[in-house]
Amino acid sequence: MPKNDNIVIITACGNSKEEVSKKAGNLYKSSRIRHLYNRSKELGVPLYILSAKYGLVNSEEIIEPYDEVMTKEKALELKSSVKETLEEFEYAILYEGGARIEYRDLIYDIAEELGLKLIKFGYKNMGDIGKLDGILTGVYDAITNQRNVGEI
Repeated sequence: MPKNDNIVIITACGNSKEEVSKKAGNLYKSSRIRHLYNRSKELGVPLYILSAKYGLVNSEEIIEPYDEVMTKEKALELKSSVKETLEEFEYAILYEGGARIEYRDLIYDIAEELGLKLIKFGYKNMGDIGKLDGILTGVYDAITNQRNVGEI
């Protein structure tokens, strides 16, 4: 697949974490996050993890373990930094399976404010996590043929 710097993959953080500082993609014990992290590296598309402590963190960034859950108040507090991070992208692929409403609403609101093309997918049981490749192919095709993402 071609590389495009305008695309980002996003997922919410996970509750269970390693006990030492690691790259964000390896800190969380979640099979969802680990799968998306590995695929993002293989596909050449950055993965960002929406963390209740750190905001929207690049999966390659080393972070410390923490114990926080996203609340409406915390989402408001993090909104400007998350928005600033997403300003550099045109397309966001959100794997929302298993994410609390506060995580999803924060990304939805920012995407709307920025005019970010948001593609959402993901069941709680990860049954459709394998669709990422097809979604990316559709986004690349939309970019190449200057079509609307809604036509993917």
